[in-house]
Amino acid sequence: MQCPLCAFELNSNAIDCPKCGATRVTQRTPTGVIVGWVGMTVALLSALWAFPLLIVPFMDRGLSGYDWRTLIVGILLAAGLLWYSKSTVHAEWVRRED
Repeated sequence: MQCPLCAFELNSNAIDCPKCGATRVTQRTPTGVIVGWVGMTVALLSALWAFPLLIVPFMDRGLSGYDWRTLIVGILLAAGLLWYSKSTVHAEWVRRED
């Protein structure tokens, strides 16, 4: 493998170039960051939707009217969004700033 900035021959798993000082960094794409925030919001809303499940056993009410579909869809949607967000990582070489 060659350094993309100075064409110096590097080891295939090198994280920096000894000649020019460039470093390989991993970053998420902007779309991945936004999807991650949406996933965290959906996860928080799902947790709030599940909160009554902690209180209902101490009350004289049943769970017959509870909307389970919303909770299940929210959990699956949050998991999918967070998984996609983590999969948008890419490697990029940056120059050393002196």
